[in-house]
Amino acid sequence: MKDDIRILQAEDIKAVKELSKLIWDGDDYLGRVAKSWIEEGGFLGMFEGDQLIGTAKLTRLPDKVLWLEGLRIHPDYAGHGLGKKLSGMALEAALNQVAAGEADYIEFSTYYKNEASIHLATQAGFKQVDEFYLLTHRSIKPTAPKFHTRVHDDAVGYFPNFVPYGWKFLHPVKQSLNWLNKKVTALKAAEGYFYVGGESPVICLLTPAGDWLHEAMPLAQHILGKKEELQVMLHSSRKAEIDTLLQLGFHWWEEDSEDRVLVYRYQPE
Repeated sequence: MKDDIRILQAEDIKAVKELSKLIWDGDDYLGRVAKSWIEEGGFLGMFEGDQLIGTAKLTRLPDKVLWLEGLRIHPDYAGHGLGKKLSGMALEAALNQVAAGEADYIEFSTYYKNEASIHLATQAGFKQVDEFYLLTHRSIKPTAPKFHTRVHDDAVGYFPNFVPYGWKFLHPVKQSLNWLNKKVTALKAAEGYFYVGGESPVICLLTPAGDWLHEAMPLAQHILGKKEELQVMLHSSRKAEIDTLLQLGFHWWEEDSEDRVLVYRYQPE
């Protein structure tokens, strides 16, 4: 199969949106971020002729991190090694930037059951460095917040290794919090404190889970939009809070399965 890989341009936005409709039963966020990702740069597209059949993205994060994301392959072209080829080219581009002193870390995250992604990553020299739980709640009636706050410096205490922004994970340093405060909505509810954000948005609790979430959840729903499910990203060290979230009506994606998001870093032997 002859294919061509190049940096995506503004004229490719429509093609990205069309590809996105074929991923995750049409629930992929790629179409929503196509314009901003293309404007940022580092957004690769794989083409067969004029058809976009795959994507991958290199995103710069604070603390000289290159974040790998947006790896997608058209369902009709799956099983031909294209994901490996595309991710390999993205990794090569990232390593060139590390060699040039433009980055120090190469990282990404994936769902714990994404065996293909994990296999590719471990073969390439990535190692798991952190883990988060992901719990979901059906959408509820929203309530508009009366005021917003910001993510304060002490927030890093709830995230010993990485601070979540959707399925991106930032190093717990000052510049990450500055970056985060430009992108998330932080709110207080009763005695609780949390923020909402990300391309695939999640709720991050900056206070241990408790009854304060009864007030917080409608506020979060307003930020997310009335049709979006509520999703909480919880660091694995806070497993004791899961029972509280389950009692509040949160659940796992799959029955009898503790859904986890794994964070990987390039650390070759």
